[in-house]
Amino acid sequence: MSDASVEVLLDDFENKDNWDVAGAGAARTHMTTFAEGAPSKEPGVYANGAAGADYRAVALLIRSATDDFEFTLIPKPGKSFPIPGHLEALNLWVRSPHASIQIFGRIGGTGPEERELLLGKVTAGAEWQRVAHDLSDPVVGADVIELKIQLTQVVKRAGEVMILLDDLTARTRP
Repeated sequence: MSDASVEVLLDDFENKDNWDVAGAGAARTHMTTFAEGAPSKEPGVYANGAAGADYRAVALLIRSATDDFEFTLIPKPGKSFPIPGHLEALNLWVRSPHASIQIFGRIGGTGPEERELLLGKVTAGAEWQRVAHDLSDPVVGADVIELKIQLTQVVKRAGEVMILLDDLTARTRP
């Protein structure tokens, strides 16, 4: 058996029915599905070896967005995003044309204490960008228990601010 790292998709991340919007900005944030994923990425695979299909992204629409606006995505009751093996990195594709943002992932579960990971900072723009957090020490038995998005600079002043998220993946090893 190989001890090499592999990158795996976290099960059905882009399904809006798996998430609740929470936190201070929840009342002004609407979540839906967008029928386009990040075009320049390689199709992923799930932990069981099944090939992923890239046909949608999570779309977040924010009314009356301001700098320092913040909200979280948490799995709905009964839904989880377990990470198989030893977690070495957490990755996410993001498109944020109307605001510069910071994205954090909170992991926890059977093994580690809860930890908040800065996945990255995204400058407002039309292109998809990949954010990632490489862990200095791999974590075993982790689950993604929250994604937090913080707007740092809103560039669109009228209408809704849109943020798209695609392919939450984990680099793991057995």
